[in-house]
Amino acid sequence: MNLKQTVDAILKSKSRSLRWLATEMDKTPDGLKLSLVRHSIKYIDIISMSAILDVPISKFFEPEPASEQDQEKALLAAEQKTEDIDLKNSLKAYRELISTLKDQIKDKDRIIKLLDKDI
Repeated sequence: MNLKQTVDAILKSKSRSLRWLATEMDKTPDGLKLSLVRHSIKYIDIISMSAILDVPISKFFEPEPASEQDQEKALLAAEQKTEDIDLKNSLKAYRELISTLKDQIKDKDRIIKLLDKDI
């Protein structure tokens, strides 16, 4: 869980800046940012942030949701896996078709030989 990213996401959803939050908390923007990045923020400050941002305190401690890039990578991996399975199935079907066609050619050749013997 990255506390700074969580706070940034909440601020973005509320169209506010970190500077605004720091001012509301009577902190310097640099000091607040540093405490968020280093995870050295005091619990009382988290309670204060929660009240100012009007979000439950648990919001700051939720597991980090997968980023859009991670979701896209997972989706691409799933699509690739599906495509690989489709290709393997197609390859198997083509091999069976080739085998069937070879058998038909052999049968055709046998029929031609038998017809040639009768003439």
